[in-house]
Amino acid sequence: MIAWMLPLAFLAPGCASLRTADLQPDYAKQRAQIERRLQEVLVAAESKDFARLDSYHLYGPKFTKFSGSSPERLDAAAGRKGEHDGLGAIQGLKMRVDDLKIDVFGRVGIATFMLDYRFDSKDGTVHRKERSTLVFVKEDKAWKIAHEHLSPIKE
Repeated sequence: MIAWMLPLAFLAPGCASLRTADLQPDYAKQRAQIERRLQEVLVAAESKDFARLDSYHLYGPKFTKFSGSSPERLDAAAGRKGEHDGLGAIQGLKMRVDDLKIDVFGRVGIATFMLDYRFDSKDGTVHRKERSTLVFVKEDKAWKIAHEHLSPIKE
């Protein structure tokens, strides 16, 4: 009698964890909101609409950014200045998000993706790709970027 119960002892925990995972919220609506916000960020960056771009960030004492162009963690002021200076200096920026994955944990959303972008320079078109992570926090019914991490992909 005990011999047939032994396999059940090993199967029961796996079944329980599967049911728990199945009950986790999907957050489909929030993921769609974050994806829309990400597209709005790209449009604002491409058009150099800095006021709109700034409004999509949760600039303040908790904002942080890691950029491939700086070895240091940037605070809100340095992150904003770098973004404005960098975008302001280039022409013809076109950006695309590839391989987007969005996970939501209540009021926090994490978007990971490959950022593919091009811009014009005096020597022709520059094309780059970066691994990107944006951490969004829902504040006042809007998703805002609280952290950015961009790292270049060497080709």
